[in-house]
Amino acid sequence: MMDDPLDVSADALLADPVDGEVATAVVAHTQALWFHHRRLRRSRIGRRRYIGSVPGRRPNKHRDFLSGLHAVFRDYFGLNGAPPVYDEADFERRFRVPRSVFLRIYYAVKDRPFFSKRINATDRPRAHPLQMVVAAFRFISYGEAPDRTDEFARLSALTITMSVRELSRSIVDEFGPAYLRPPTPSELERILERNAQRGLPGCMGSLDCSHWEWSNCLKAFAGMYHNRHGKRTVVMETVCDEYLWI
Repeated sequence: MMDDPLDVSADALLADPVDGEVATAVVAHTQALWFHHRRLRRSRIGRRRYIGSVPGRRPNKHRDFLSGLHAVFRDYFGLNGAPPVYDEADFERRFRVPRSVFLRIYYAVKDRPFFSKRINATDRPRAHPLQMVVAAFRFISYGEAPDRTDEFARLSALTITMSVRELSRSIVDEFGPAYLRPPTPSELERILERNAQRGLPGCMGSLDCSHWEWSNCLKAFAGMYHNRHGKRTVVMETVCDEYLWI
C-alpha cells in the first residue's frame, strides 16, 4: 500500500496562515452551490431514488483506484520525494484556490463518513478521500460533466456527483460558523472604529454585487438567471469590510 504523502496532523495544517479572503470566498461560493443542489433535489421529487448495487445491474468498471491516486499525488503533491509535476500557479488556476486552502479543506472533510476510507459492499477498499475531493473540486472549478474527471481520478460520474454534494455540505458545516457569521460586539466595535478613521462614521461595511456567469446553466433555470446581456449569471450580494471579511 502506498504511503499517504499528505498524512500529517490536521491541527498543524490548520495552524498555518491562510488568506482569509480566499477562504471566505470559497465558503460563500460553496454555500451558494449547496443551496443550488438542494433546489435541484426538490425538483427531482418523484424520481426513482438511488438504490446502490442490486442483483441484475451491470457490473462496475474496473477503474483501478490506486492508479488514480498515484496520478493525483504525482501531478499535484509530489511522490517519493519528487516535486509535483504542476507548480503552485498551475494548482491555483485549475482548482481555483491556493494549495494551502485546498489542504485545509481536505483535512477538515477527509474523516467524515462519506469520504473516510473503508471497505465497500464488494469487500474491496474504496477510493482514497483525496481522489473524491480532487474530483469534486475540478467539477466545481470547471462546471464540466462529472465523468470528465473519470479518466484522471478513476471515479464514476455518480461517485463524483455525490462527492460534490457531500463536499459542499461539509464545507458549509465546517467553515460556515467561522467565516459566514455576524461579527461579535468586539469585532463590530473595531470595524466601526476603523471606518470612522477613514471618514465613514457608523459604516459597518460596503455592499457589493458580483455577477458570476453560469456557463452550464440548466435550461429549466435559464429564465431565472437570464440577465440583460443575454447571459446566465448568478448575482451574489455581500457586505464586507476592507479586509474582505463577508
